[in-house]
Amino acid sequence: MNRDALLLLSVMLVAPILSGCGLIYDYDNCPAGYGEFDVEDDWRLAPSATPEGMAYIFFPSGDNCCWRFDFPGKEGGDVDLPDGDYNVLTFNDDTSGILFDNSESYRDFTFYCRPGALYDGLGGTIDNPLGPPVAANGEKVNICPDMLWCDAVNTFELYPDGTAVERTPNSGFSYSDKRLLTMYPRAIVAFYRYSVSNVENLESVDRVCASISGMAASLRPSDMWRGTEPVTLPLKASPETDCIISGRFFTYGLPSEPSAPNTLSLYIWLTDGRKMCYEFDVTEQARTAPDPMNVEIIIDGLTLPEVENPKPGGTFDVSVDGWTTIIIDIAS
Repeated sequence: MNRDALLLLSVMLVAPILSGCGLIYDYDNCPAGYGEFDVEDDWRLAPSATPEGMAYIFFPSGDNCCWRFDFPGKEGGDVDLPDGDYNVLTFNDDTSGILFDNSESYRDFTFYCRPGALYDGLGGTIDNPLGPPVAANGEKVNICPDMLWCDAVNTFELYPDGTAVERTPNSGFSYSDKRLLTMYPRAIVAFYRYSVSNVENLESVDRVCASISGMAASLRPSDMWRGTEPVTLPLKASPETDCIISGRFFTYGLPSEPSAPNTLSLYIWLTDGRKMCYEFDVTEQARTAPDPMNVEIIIDGLTLPEVENPKPGGTFDVSVDGWTTIIIDIAS
């Protein structure tokens, strides 16, 4: 997919229609409804969520058309659709880095992120990527997702005198005499934090960023499938104290069938112009985390080279050449 197409998809995701309806690709043709019904969000699964707006997509049964409604805030609003059977997705529409694929299919609707570059943690953008688009292990580099709250309803039946809702396949229907659909958004991206403590000679560092390999490239909300393809995510990194380097990021998590190792790499530009890459195998910490939605990766001990003759100014080199790579066994 070319850059222009990616930008178009990104704009579609972040530019909400504040109230009203429309086909995903045609906002001028709203259906003739049989009366309004209400869609509301119950935030008990994410009480601290602060979305600027929410999108609601209704997929009619047996129809390739889908209807999208966007409302500001987190309360929902009035919707006008023909009575019938629908699959429903809701997610916050204030993201900038999340794109979607297979957008006309409830089952296959997928969140993903645009390609990135390995050192984008230093501030790379789509117009100014920093470093190679492929990691040394051959994985594609994708940027990290934004915070994402979402809910999916397998079947929503709308009648003149009420509704029937089956939230997951074969879970059974609940019936109501109210024309109301309640969604329960929750966080579906994981939050990771990493820290490298007891770093010696941190004063030798001019710039630093990081990456982590073996992460999921996408997420399918209808069944929370995270695929099998691993990607590498570029990460921000910064000195937290005079002896700690740390960072935090959102991710779709591990692939549903993880196979590739999770390697945390620190890319360090020293003040004398040298480039050092330190690699840590954090697979065990990532896969055995008590809460896969809230993961902490801890590394203790790193000795950086001393710098005797710093170079004032100088050119910032983001090429793939000139790196000294050191693999560190954190289990020993």
